[in-house]
Amino acid sequence: MSRPKYVASCSGGKDSVATLLLAAQYNEPLDEAVFSEVMFDHALSGEVPEHRDFIYDRLKPYCENQLGIKFTVLRTDKTYDDVFHHIIVRGPNKGQKRGFVWPGMCAVNRDCKVPPIRKYNAALSPDTISYVGIASDEPQRLARLEGTNKVSLLDKYGYTEDDALKLCAEHGLLSPIYDHCRRNGCWFCPNASDAELRHMLEKHPDLFDRLLDWGIVLIVVRVILPGQLPIGLLDLLVAGVGAHPKDAVRIVHLSLLHIFCFFSCW
Repeated sequence: MSRPKYVASCSGGKDSVATLLLAAQYNEPLDEAVFSEVMFDHALSGEVPEHRDFIYDRLKPYCENQLGIKFTVLRTDKTYDDVFHHIIVRGPNKGQKRGFVWPGMCAVNRDCKVPPIRKYNAALSPDTISYVGIASDEPQRLARLEGTNKVSLLDKYGYTEDDALKLCAEHGLLSPIYDHCRRNGCWFCPNASDAELRHMLEKHPDLFDRLLDWGIVLIVVRVILPGQLPIGLLDLLVAGVGAHPKDAVRIVHLSLLHIFCFFSCW
């Protein structure tokens, strides 16, 4: 009798990578690792550049060459560009662009990351076992696994989140994102911390400026033209737009980005 298929959901973060390492260490069955990549547009990844390089240059080869398993990259046709420029078709904002997504209510996760995963899972046999990266010190998340075909190897072998990070570091498979933040997410994530935004501002200003360009347009169309922006903030914005992009004005933009996210949802 053949055994069921074993698949590991893998974001490239410490918990999911540690799951792959534990499967190898304890000879757990594993056939495939699956990574869902969000795209900014059809040419540019939504992953933080250092993390995307880690996925394709380190993790994917490790899975295929060292573990001998398939590494599958999932994508949907819809990108962040599509979500941002989507025209609202009903309600008080009908006819306007959706704009930046709300923190805690990320339409990009709903429209871009989750659909290809659901489509992939729907094609699997019902007896497929899915490994998920949930650590032993996450009891609420572990409780939700009861009665499902999802298994946490981190919990099975008693690995906390800190243990997972150490295990990845010991094997040279810790994503460089942990040099500046505690989590991995898209570089345009509305839930990004100040440290994550500052990293993009300092290391990838060309990408950061893509968001600023969108934000400035939304401010002009929705707020400045209707005369809804306080004059002090308007002066600050105008000063920022007119400055050289490599000047300290990006520090101003760092604060304004949160304002853009708010006004874009008016």
